[in-house]
Amino acid sequence: MENISWIMEGYNIYIWPSYFLTLSSLAYLLFLAFYKLKKAKKLLSHLIKSNT
Repeated sequence: MENISWIMEGYNIYIWPSYFLTLSSLAYLLFLAFYKLKKAKKLLSHLIKSNT
């Protein structure tokens, strides 16, 4: 049985790097979102403590 999906008729040189770039961009954005969420929570708790 021939696995056609891995051959991609010569276009795999363009397809796999674009998959990698997309997944790495999504991972970076997810990391950035969690980092900014943590930073915002810390700032909010600091503001609440300084306000009281």
